[in-house]
Amino acid sequence: MKHALLIAAFLWAIVPVYSQEHATCDDAIHLTSSTYGPVTPEGWADSSLCVPDNTNMYFGKSHLVVWFSFTVPYDTILTFQIIPENPSDDFDFMLFKADRGDFCQKEKLRKVKPIRTNFAKPTTFNKGITGLSEMATDAFVSPGYNSPFSSAVQVKKGEWYYIVIDNYIKNKGGFTLKLPFRSNIDYSNTKSSIDAMPVKAPPIILPPSPNFYIHVLDSANHPIKASLIIDGIQRGKSIKIDTANYSLKLQKYQTIKIRANAKGHMPYQSSYSTTGDTSTATFWIRLQPIKSALNITLKDIQFQEDSPSILPASKPALDYVLQFLANNQNVKVTIKGYANDPKHSQTEKYDQSLSESRANAVKTYLSSHGIDKNRMNCIGFGSSKMLYPHPIDEDQQAANRRVEIEIQ
Repeated sequence: MKHALLIAAFLWAIVPVYSQEHATCDDAIHLTSSTYGPVTPEGWADSSLCVPDNTNMYFGKSHLVVWFSFTVPYDTILTFQIIPENPSDDFDFMLFKADRGDFCQKEKLRKVKPIRTNFAKPTTFNKGITGLSEMATDAFVSPGYNSPFSSAVQVKKGEWYYIVIDNYIKNKGGFTLKLPFRSNIDYSNTKSSIDAMPVKAPPIILPPSPNFYIHVLDSANHPIKASLIIDGIQRGKSIKIDTANYSLKLQKYQTIKIRANAKGHMPYQSSYSTTGDTSTATFWIRLQPIKSALNITLKDIQFQEDSPSILPASKPALDYVLQFLANNQNVKVTIKGYANDPKHSQTEKYDQSLSESRANAVKTYLSSHGIDKNRMNCIGFGSSKMLYPHPIDEDQQAANRRVEIEIQ
């Protein structure tokens, strides 16, 4: 039976610990359970971890810390969660790999570097949780409104690691460290050599819904209310909501498309895909002020072949532009149409006419939904400005067959 195992070599109990002084590498808590806490950083600040001019890799100021150490029980992908008792508390962390037994001596002399850090500002919508996740992409996360999760680490059996957790806000609550290991090994027909004790592991508990958090910020990193359109949760249905923060439940290997609009800002569009990891992830949208001469490429606009007729699947992308124009009544745009004809199978006049017709089709849709025609001009470029003059697949052909909106 293939399944994700928690640390079978550890004692399967939640160990409550309060007011422990483990503020140095030499006095690190050696983990003997998959869940440890709550624990409160006390004692003294470790100045060896403070490098003010390198805040991506080290703490910017000396704060109270707790050190942990653990040995990897088998080849796996390392993730963990630091869960504060008070969601407004700000816990940061550094992860080190200990290559030799003199690691703590080298750490005091600043001769070791962390392999993962996260100093992001906490968000209450994420309940202040930070850690490592397979959904994260950055190994080192700097201070500010950034992702609270750093990327997971591929680890091997027998390796030795240290985690140091910083109590950025003094005199606040403690935290719990959850360190589940996920194994990719099939144990269905073999007895695990890790099971040194006759302890039955508890069933895998999936993370509670939701597990994906969206936060919208302006260019100054302040929360801003936006009109969101999210596709990919339910087939043929879009989620539409006006908010600065939104959360939802994503499944394994799921792809969603996210579009956002806010008054006075350029529209935003992106996609997100999960892997086999369903732990918590945070998605940050940063909206930029409207600027003239900027182009908005309308992704997912689909036309019938050799026709200006827009297919129904294009509606979310068209509504995305509709929201932008409705939110910004003073904005005028030029709608640009492009054709895909890499083999020049059609005449130049035909491609030009087709591209103009497709631009006008978009204008017609927008005007039929309340946008003043006088705010929109149309122009066609035929096949003269293909992004891929020699496309190798359908995606590149679709990119050539595009519509763009230019801010006047």
